[in-house]
Amino acid sequence: MTGPAPVRVEKALALMPELEALAPLRALLVSIARPDEATVWSSSGPYLTLGKRGVHPDELRRRMPQAFHRITEHLQALFKAYVEALECQQRADAPGVVAALLRAGRLEEEVGRHTQARTWYEVALSVAEGLQDRRPEVEALRALGYVGLALGEYAAGARHFQRSLALAEAEFDQAGATAASEGLGDVALAQGQWGGAQAWYSRGLRLAEAASDAPRAGRLERQLGVLARKQRDLAAAGELLRRARERFEVASLADEMAGVLNEQGLLDAQLGRYTAASAAYREALAWAQRAPRDARLELSIRLNLAELDLEAGRLLEAEAELRRAEQVAIGAHAIRGLAQVYTLMGRLRGAHEDETGFVFFEQAIELVKAVERSVVVEAQVYHAYGLFRSRLGPQDEARAHLERARELFDSLGEAVERERVEEELRALSA
Repeated sequence: MTGPAPVRVEKALALMPELEALAPLRALLVSIARPDEATVWSSSGPYLTLGKRGVHPDELRRRMPQAFHRITEHLQALFKAYVEALECQQRADAPGVVAALLRAGRLEEEVGRHTQARTWYEVALSVAEGLQDRRPEVEALRALGYVGLALGEYAAGARHFQRSLALAEAEFDQAGATAASEGLGDVALAQGQWGGAQAWYSRGLRLAEAASDAPRAGRLERQLGVLARKQRDLAAAGELLRRARERFEVASLADEMAGVLNEQGLLDAQLGRYTAASAAYREALAWAQRAPRDARLELSIRLNLAELDLEAGRLLEAEAELRRAEQVAIGAHAIRGLAQVYTLMGRLRGAHEDETGFVFFEQAIELVKAVERSVVVEAQVYHAYGLFRSRLGPQDEARAHLERARELFDSLGEAVERERVEEELRALSA
């Protein structure tokens, strides 16, 4: 005798208030959601999204002790960092206070709680500003810069990196100046400011090489390779990525190797070398499995692999890879990544000339707005949705989605993507 039917995730989430205290429960609910077997094999199976998956309340109840354990571990680590800060305060060790507060912020960042991380970093900065030694302040400012970048607050991120750089230079802190230059390059790259990114990365690379900091130099060469690829200087991109890879191989840095091979795959794909790109992505996945578990890195590689299959016309392989990426995102509660998965699934249905693919874009928009707001991902979803509708669907809807994408890219100061959308709007009018 079968039990009651599972509750659909969309209905389960509708019953859960948007409270910070419930975020771990929301993550658990998403991670245990399962597709109904009958649905998987029915005609609606290819259109299955998170919202249409089911969750059994009794399974949620059974898994709650595991969730409590993870929450308790996280809180224990945060509380321990705070107590260490307090002990440092008692010993009049202000740099130790800053270090402990920054550690707490990083713990929050690791689980995707960027707003909470920023709060810890701001407290750390308030302590660091009173110190004679400015290096803790340099580090706190850099941490705030990367939180701003993660939240799409590019102007704020750039201000923190600029201040960090000025202080590092005044203190002859070469490592701090190198890291701040890298951060400024990352902000410029995110905004499509190629000249600024080139200048900052090149400056950082000179400093890293002067200090014989091979891992940092490798990261900067990788980022310069990314920039060269975006500017279509593909020969230079290949050389920069090769040099970065050599540095990471010598240092046996598995996560960095995975990252540079992921970029190599993108370069090979841009050159039309699909077999080489596929091999690079698969090698990147192998390296990622040797590194400490990072679902975001694995997700990025799998999304790139699926996009490669899509571009090569291997639609069945693309769909299989996207379903694997979906499982990674759901298991890790990587909601932004899941929105990207569904955006690509929508594009895949568009390649099939299947108008029903709109369900994936709608789910992606719902996720990125309601569960974990990201202006960058939201802009990307609307852009892809607009292109989908320009081929399959009402043209006024296509225009509305593209205009929304333009507005969001504009709010981010993302000049390159905004111009791309402008061109597509002009083409739609023609």
